[in-house]
Amino acid sequence: MTHPSKITEVKALTELINGAKTIALSPISSLPASQFQEVREKLRGKATIKVTKMTLFRRALENADNKQLVELEGHIIGPIAVFFTDMDPFRLFAFLKRNKSKAAAKAGQVAQANIVVPAGDTGIPPGPALGDLKAAGINARIDGGSIKVMKDSVVAKAGETVTPEVAGALNKLGIKPMEVGMVLSAAFENGTIYADNVLNIDEEATLASLQDGFRNAFNLAFNASYFTGKTIEPLLQKGFADARNLGINAIVLDKGIIDNLMAKAQASAAAIEAMVKQ
Repeated sequence: MTHPSKITEVKALTELINGAKTIALSPISSLPASQFQEVREKLRGKATIKVTKMTLFRRALENADNKQLVELEGHIIGPIAVFFTDMDPFRLFAFLKRNKSKAAAKAGQVAQANIVVPAGDTGIPPGPALGDLKAAGINARIDGGSIKVMKDSVVAKAGETVTPEVAGALNKLGIKPMEVGMVLSAAFENGTIYADNVLNIDEEATLASLQDGFRNAFNLAFNASYFTGKTIEPLLQKGFADARNLGINAIVLDKGIIDNLMAKAQASAAAIEAMVKQ
C-alpha cells in the first residue's frame, strides 16, 4: 500500500510541473549544502527548487498534463534537484554557471582544468612542508627564510585524478582550483528537451557570431542591390549619389545639379583664363 506522504509528494510535484514553463534537472550528488542554499536564496521568487526521490519525480512526470515530459526520465541520473520556473533555460544555465564557488581539491577528484601552482613566495617557513610540496611535483626550495616556488608547476592536468600528495600540497598553499555549484543536466521548455551541451553556450561568442552574420548578410544584400528594410535607405542614398555624379559628368541640365554644373564651368573657365595669361 502506497504511503500517503508519497501520494501527497507526487501530487505536489505534478502541480509544480503543470504550472511551470521550464522544468530543469541538476545533479546534486557532490554539491555542498551551503552552495545549494545560496542558489535557492538567489532564485527566490524566480524558481522553485525541489529535492525529491527519483521514483516520485518519475511518477509525477507520468501524471503531468504534457505527456512529452516523460522524455525527461532519461536524464534522471542519481540524486537531483528539480527547478520549476518561468525562466528561459539558457538564462537559468548561465545564472548557475556564473554562481559557482571555488573549492579545495580532494584526493580522487578529477581536475576540471590544468591545476597550476604559480611561482612565488609561499610564505611557509622551512620544514616538512618542503618535502610535501616536492612530493606533489612542485619545483620549490628554501630561499630567504621561506619556501619559494621557483617556477609555475602543473600538478594535475585537465582530466587527471588529483593524488593525495597534490591535494595536500594545494591545501597547504591555500589554492582552491575546483569549482562547485549547480549545473543543469537537462531542461524542458515548450516541448523541447535541451541537454547540457546545448545549454552551455558562450554568450559573448554567440553575440559576436550573430553580429558578424548580420554584417555579412547586409554587405551581400547591399552589393547585390537587394532591397530589405535594412538596405533600402543606403541603397537609395547610393542611387542618388550615382545619378548625381552621372548628371554632372554628362552635363545634364537639371535643377538638382545646376549649381554643381555652374561651379564646374566656373572652375574650368578660371583654369583656361590662367593658361591664357601665361
